[in-house]
Parts: sequence; C-alpha cells; structure tokens
Amino acid sequence: MKYLLTFYNWLRKEVRLPSAFSWETLIVLSLFSYYMAILANGWVRNFVVNFGWIFLILGVFWGTTASNQLRIGYKTPAQPGFPLSPWITGALVSIYIFGVVADDQTGEISRNMLIYWPIISAIIAVIPDYVGSGLKVKVPPPEKRKNQFLLFASQILLSCWFQFHFLIQDYVAQYPTMVADDFRKSAFVVKWEAPLSSPTPRGAAILDAMGIQLKETLDARRWSDVERVLLPQELKNLINTTQKQVKKRLSPVLEDDLWEVSLAGGKATARDSGGYNLPLQAIWRGPRSTDQPYSVTKNCQIVQISPPANAATKALNTPPNAPPAPVSRFQCQEVKGWGVDQPRNRLDSFIRT
Repeated sequence: MKYLLTFYNWLRKEVRLPSAFSWETLIVLSLFSYYMAILANGWVRNFVVNFGWIFLILGVFWGTTASNQLRIGYKTPAQPGFPLSPWITGALVSIYIFGVVADDQTGEISRNMLIYWPIISAIIAVIPDYVGSGLKVKVPPPEKRKNQFLLFASQILLSCWFQFHFLIQDYVAQYPTMVADDFRKSAFVVKWEAPLSSPTPRGAAILDAMGIQLKETLDARRWSDVERVLLPQELKNLINTTQKQVKKRLSPVLEDDLWEVSLAGGKATARDSGGYNLPLQAIWRGPRSTDQPYSVTKNCQIVQISPPANAATKALNTPPNAPPAPVSRFQCQEVKGWGVDQPRNRLDSFIRT
C-alpha cells in the first residue's frame, strides 16, 4: 500500500497534461482506474476495471491516430498515408472483449482474440468515415466506400485464415496420424524442410502398448492354459479386449475409432521351430493421400519353454522327480509398416503452416 501511495504522489507531481481534453488525460484516467481497482473488491473492482479499459482504448485510439509516425507512407497532411491506429486499437478491443468481458483469466491470448482482431480493426478504421462533427452520422463518398469494401474483404479473409489455422491445429490434435501422411501435393499446407524424423502413426503406439499388455497376460503361463487362450474365438476376444483397454489408457483421441486392430490372417499361426506367431496388425481407415491402404504390423511370438524346477512350476499331484510343467515365453519385434520403417527426408507438417 505504501508503494502505491508513493507512486500516486509521484504521478501527481510529475505528469503535466497538455489540456483536460486530450488523449493523455484518458491514459491517466485509465491508470487511475486501475489504481482504484486494486483498492476495491467484488463488483466494484470489476466495474472500475472496465472503465479503465474503456479509457485506455479511447486514449490509445486518439493518441495513435494523431501520431504521424504510426502511418505507413506519411509525407504531408495532403498525403496522410495508411494509419496503423485501427489495428493497434483493435488489438486492445479484442483483448478487452474476449479477455476481460468474457472473464478469461488464463492470461493467454485466446484464439477468439486473434480471429476477430482483423474484423474489429476494420470496423474501427471506417468509423471516422461515418461519424462527422457533432457525432452526426454521414455517408462517405463512393470512392471511400470502394476502399472500405476492399478493407473488409481483406480483413475477413485474414480472420478466415486465422480460424483455419486453429481448425487444423484441433484436427491434428484429434487425428495425429494425419501428420505422418504425405502432403506435398496439398494446396494450403506449407512444405517444411526439417532434419527431424517423420512422426510415427498412432497405430504404432497402439501396437506397442498392446504388445506390453499381451506379454503381461501370456508370458510365463502354463502352456496348457496358453493353448486354450490361442483358440480362434478366445484369441479374438483377447485382442479386442486388449485394444480397447490400450486405447483408453493412451489418452483417447477421435482417430482411435479409425484404427482397426486385428491379427493378420485372423488367427495364430504355428512356427516351424515350435510355438506360434501372433502378427498384430493395425489398419488405418481414416483419410489418406493415396488409394493404397495404410497399415502397421507388430510380429509377436509365443513359444514353449521348460522353466527351472520349483514348487511354483510343478503341477499338483505330480511325482517329486517329475519335470516341471512347460510355460510360455512371449516376445515381440519392433513395429513395421507405414510411417515407421520408411524414412523420409522431408517433413510435411500441419503444425507448420
């Protein structure tokens, strides 16, 4: 509190306003409103803060409009150039509407602030053409109306591009596999050279997680129990249950429904050296840049081994010298297929547009 009083006394002594009717007065009123808001609370504080923002917006608009340095191409009053004041003021209005009025306390620039900023700025830019002296409404001449049409068209286009950017970001967040596709023929995604490796499809993460969970389920189990699990219907149920559990554990996104996980061939196949192959396959059913199907595979094997003899591995009611019951050993190879074992030097990413 002592610091605030010291600052107020300094401001009162040092700041000299050119006149009561000036943009500096509005800025000082804005600072005074924020000072009073610190001392208040509840609805009074919100009321004073809103007035502080209104004074700030009006003061900035007035001050930047009067400044010739904030005009592109300014030479003489007859050639005033292009003013930047509407876009500076529009940024403040956008922050006020979507940050203060909307009660956004995140402290970050929201997407609505950026999307509506060009349109708000265009509205501010044309206000002087429709408001005359004495705050009377006037009709601008035809040549100015033509310029206003071009101004609004350009700002609406800019807002659409901002909206499109956020739309793509949301789409990529819910469909991350799209980033692994080839977008070199895209009409709107920028081709970005990067030394980093291409992102892997989400199907690879699903298969890796399934491999870990299947190992926990099938590894080190009695071989007789494992063979019952490997029956076609039992194995199909196990794969379906495992993939559902894995998708829930991997922070679910919308694209999970577009990955079809199954056993290649529909069943476990016997190995020549003993045991069985479990070729897990994830097929991408979502949008893609070619007519060819996209898929990733993870080859797993389950074999029979003889564990060391101990009480845990011996079956009940067996002679003391009988060998322990065989158990299973489950292991998987690395994921292979689309976007995994096909390195590309070029990374086409939605994120860098």
